Amino acid sequence: MWLLLISFHSEKIFLRRFLRSLIRRFFFNQIDGQRSNISRYSVPKTQTFFGYYDKTPFSDGNEFLLAMSGPQHNKSPSNKDNLIIGFFDLKKTKNTFYPVGSTATWCWQQGCRLQWFPNRSNNKIIYNHLVNGEYGSVIQDINTKEIIRRYEFPIYDINSDGSWAISLNFSRLHRLRPGYGYNNFPDKTENDPCPNNDGIWRMDLSSGERTLLLTLGTLAQINPLPSMAGAEHYINHLSFNPSGTRFLFFHLWLKNGKRFSRLFTCDLSGKNLYLLENEGIVSHYTWKTDNEILVFTYHNKLGSHYFLYTDKSSSKEILGKEHLCGDGHPSYNPENSLLLTDTYPDKYSERKILLYLPGGSLNIIGSYFSPLDYTGDLRCDLHPRWDRTGKKICFDSAHEGLRCMYIIDLENHEKS
Repeated sequence: MWLLLISFHSEKIFLRRFLRSLIRRFFFNQIDGQRSNISRYSVPKTQTFFGYYDKTPFSDGNEFLLAMSGPQHNKSPSNKDNLIIGFFDLKKTKNTFYPVGSTATWCWQQGCRLQWFPNRSNNKIIYNHLVNGEYGSVIQDINTKEIIRRYEFPIYDINSDGSWAISLNFSRLHRLRPGYGYNNFPDKTENDPCPNNDGIWRMDLSSGERTLLLTLGTLAQINPLPSMAGAEHYINHLSFNPSGTRFLFFHLWLKNGKRFSRLFTCDLSGKNLYLLENEGIVSHYTWKTDNEILVFTYHNKLGSHYFLYTDKSSSKEILGKEHLCGDGHPSYNPENSLLLTDTYPDKYSERKILLYLPGGSLNIIGSYFSPLDYTGDLRCDLHPRWDRTGKKICFDSAHEGLRCMYIIDLENHEKS
């Protein structure tokens, strides 16, 4: 009897939340879509998205918006599923997608690591692509569609002048963190929990020469924790600082189904390695300056907050303790200290876009329904990103049934 009552009560809660979610989805989100300060960019009958939040899809002059068009079905990518690479011309009112190329190496969370290649002409992009039957990357001209350069190695991030790339083992990443890596090839390091021939790679974008900077075996020996013993280690979230002199990365490990992580910074030679956080679980990140990094951390002693770390030091301070209470995908406005972030779905399956002002106030500038079948490695996080001037925000959302890209014009936000 008690089991029946508990089951009935649970079903009532689920039904109530589901009905409220439907109201939000079909009423409030339709109103949001009709506001003059929000524009949608999508390719019909496809999942249109940009992927992660750590790169901007806007070209240097804010003229073009990079995008990826994927299969209509929301399933894990297979080797038969190609992703179409292209852009929208923001100078034109017509919502037209201009395809440039395609790739078979991609995932829903981060796409193919598509990003603008440093170039004042706004015409070159770089992304991951199969090259000679292996993971690689290409530089392509979006106007002529010509592939200018092929590399026999994938990229994760490139520095600000386009001279260096850093990368990792995407097959190992997929195996240990589904939704972030690629499944085109099996992980050759699968039988080694902490390999000495894998880790963080650097590639010279002039010559294509690559170097193994840091191995997982080396990282595991630095201030080791008890949970590392017998665990499977891997790397994720490589990110250059604004000037490209140093980069951050997450060292992660899995043990008994539980994931652990810590934060390092390093220079381009693989030297001056600094363990910035070893007391908790690190999540999403952004560089504020060359020496300051904002990270949401689940800290063992200090609790879960956004912490502003000073590189190569023990200094860290909590940001927005009273307002920024949950994990999100943060980035700083390119012109000031205004912080942009988002939330994960609440009990009504709503995700919110937030702006945090330096003075301590928090503004909710949008709330969007997250479909119940977009979960796990198939989820569609909002991943908000600034344009080059800090006046517009682009985000991905599936509140209309498929992934689409949206732009919020902040200058007109108060008028809407």
